Amino acid sequence: MCEVTDIPCAVGFGISTPEQAKEMAAFSDGAIVGSAIVRIVAEHGTDCVSYVKEYVKKMKAAVAEA
Repeated sequence: MCEVTDIPCAVGFGISTPEQAKEMAAFSDGAIVGSAIVRIVAEHGTDCVSYVKEYVKKMKAAVAEA
């Protein structure tokens, strides 16, 4: 996707919504999300798996649309 190099590049600062991930994936090879997942884990504790799974599913779909 990156036109400047053959090395895959991804954007990963400040991305927390599917819309942001889709926008950045249109200009890169992917989107990196970390802090948003950490917040979900902090909010839901040991019950976080289903919430993280749903979040990642939405983010993956958004990136695939880019």
